[in-house]
Amino acid sequence: MMKERIIKPQTKEETLTDPYKYRSISLRNETYSKLENLSDIVVKGTKLSNAKTVEKLINDRLSNSESKPNGLANEKTQQGA
Repeated sequence: MMKERIIKPQTKEETLTDPYKYRSISLRNETYSKLENLSDIVVKGTKLSNAKTVEKLINDRLSNSESKPNGLANEKTQQGA
């Protein structure tokens, strides 16, 4: 015997995302396509959302740079050193 499920309508406040917890960014279409491709390969065997892909890449980059004495360096700076 199945129970009848009652779905309570959500208020506007319950459906909106917390603006203090999230931000958005704009990407060029070409960069967005690259991000979609990366979402399949960043974590082997798992497809991440675009937001999680960006989050993981940033966190990985920052954790790698914390061990370097000069912190973050862009590609040109690394090649010139």
